[in-house]
Amino acid sequence: MSIGTGRTELEDGIKLFRNENYQEAIDSLEKNFENKNDVESGYHLALAYAQIQNYDKTLETFDKIMRRLDNPLRIMQAHIIVGYIYAVKEMYDLAEFELLDALASGIENTQIYSVLGYIYYKKNNTRKAIDFLRKAVALDSQSANARNSLGFILADSGINIEEGISEIKKALNTDPKNPAYLDSLGWAFFKKNDINNAKEFLTKAFEIAPNNKDIKEHLIKLDQLGYKK
Repeated sequence: MSIGTGRTELEDGIKLFRNENYQEAIDSLEKNFENKNDVESGYHLALAYAQIQNYDKTLETFDKIMRRLDNPLRIMQAHIIVGYIYAVKEMYDLAEFELLDALASGIENTQIYSVLGYIYYKKNNTRKAIDFLRKAVALDSQSANARNSLGFILADSGINIEEGISEIKKALNTDPKNPAYLDSLGWAFFKKNDINNAKEFLTKAFEIAPNNKDIKEHLIKLDQLGYKK
């Protein structure tokens, strides 16, 4: 693809990235990064890889430029993305390290608090998970993901099922057809032993996302409870 004759590959790549043409941006930025090993093309290349969920390439590229980043916001963003990827890969200690490093910049960030909440939950530190998710909600009351995560953990742990249901409902008010939120609400009702509501919301979640492993597992447990009764 040819973009105007007066632009550099870096400028072309950044424009393609901003226009959400991520694969074309990668094609342009890769050439520039291979030739110059410069931070600017490397940073946008890593972001483009992250957008298409090529996480191995994202990590590889950030590893080459991380120590050369000098913009505090970019440093924080890089740590957030790397931390998120480690969390997805279930490398929770590395994810925790990256996200705490991002917080060390002194900038509060809902996304960091939310992902740390998820990480601590996976590390069986429920209290710490709830503390970070409360911080995320306090910082951004409109964050449906943070509210859903907080509600799910409150209910799943049995710490406060009613508050958990309330938080998940607030998330659903923002995005009523989100299968993750519907699943969370169904599971919260399951933990409350409200089988009718549990079945209603888990079924709705399954109809939207029939291949989701968590939803399937929750429905199986619901069915098993029915057999026991």
